[in-house]
Amino acid sequence: MIRLLKPAIERRYDAAENGIGTRKRAAEDICRFLEANPRVAYDMPLERECYYSACKNLLRDRDSERILLYLPLRFLEDAPETFKKAYRDAWYRLLNTRDVRENFHTGDCFELDARPRGGLERVVKCVHLTPWLLKYGYINERQILRILRENSDDEVLLQSFKDTWKYIRVNKILGSEDLYQLTSKTAHLPVRKKPEPLYVSKKRLEWLNERNKPAELLTPSAKLEGPFSDNIPAIEAQLEEIAARLKPSEIVLVGGSQLKGYGTTNSDLDVWSYNKLLSSIASQPGNPHTVHICFNTIWLGGKDVNIEELERFSDLLSGNYTEYAKIATKLHRRQAIERLESDLLQYRLLHKGFSRFTGIDEFYIPPEMDGDCPFYVDEYRRIATMLYAKYVWL
Repeated sequence: MIRLLKPAIERRYDAAENGIGTRKRAAEDICRFLEANPRVAYDMPLERECYYSACKNLLRDRDSERILLYLPLRFLEDAPETFKKAYRDAWYRLLNTRDVRENFHTGDCFELDARPRGGLERVVKCVHLTPWLLKYGYINERQILRILRENSDDEVLLQSFKDTWKYIRVNKILGSEDLYQLTSKTAHLPVRKKPEPLYVSKKRLEWLNERNKPAELLTPSAKLEGPFSDNIPAIEAQLEEIAARLKPSEIVLVGGSQLKGYGTTNSDLDVWSYNKLLSSIASQPGNPHTVHICFNTIWLGGKDVNIEELERFSDLLSGNYTEYAKIATKLHRRQAIERLESDLLQYRLLHKGFSRFTGIDEFYIPPEMDGDCPFYVDEYRRIATMLYAKYVWL
């Protein structure tokens, strides 16, 4: 019998308070509505009201406002005015956020010395939702024109708006005169094109080959919105092999796409040594870039480690992120939350896991908006919203 502890994100969610106004209550209200409305909207007045109220509260919370990037687009229409205001306010705040463009696409980031400009391309991702915000009356062309004029020297922001002009024009969301007023403010910028690496390494060739290789899902009936511990039986044999190699007092953390439900039969489990995590400068407790290892993994112990010890070590490690006194700065806290977001919603799931799991691999959004990926597909957004509500918080 192997000694394991399910992911800390699940343990924290299960143990969270459930009163009115709590994060767990908000997550439950969001998930109840979205689980009942996978493809069509049923007449559920109470559940619908609770969904919009919960989303509104998360949008008002600076730690949770990025849920805006994932909310299903079809439920933006006919939303209550209080929700629209909270959404619009959060959208304006996110205009100041520069995301790595590839995080919201296929994850095709080049090696540092192979990047054309020496760095990662940035995007203001909330701007790519502009067509729907115009269509459903959240903002108008005058407000966008004001943003463009006031930020005329912000090339990343202007380029992100320019990415949307084609979609707005083709779908006749604005009249020709209004659209001309907007496009004239970005006419000096080039059309967004996917950059090519300065060279193609052996590692990149292997990555491309692996990405394009047909693969069989390990758990085709999994629920991608969690809980991930439901997928443990499918990987139990692998976990037993890992546990058999552990020293009596050794502890490891195990994660990866197979645990999250969209892994293939030839996917590898990711394994981290607890002691090495503690001793490494790059992954010391509290480092926002390794928070996902702490929260999104199974904990395994050798034969001399009992469950109580695993819980104690897990709680000590996670406490470096959840206890305000131990968090270095507000920036570190925000970075840690965004790292949980990227691990759960972007890396693997958006990049390839969702399409492999659902078979949805045809997309109809212009490439300027990085539309050849599931980001704009409401089924992906439904799953991502539920994951965000339940598990992206500290």
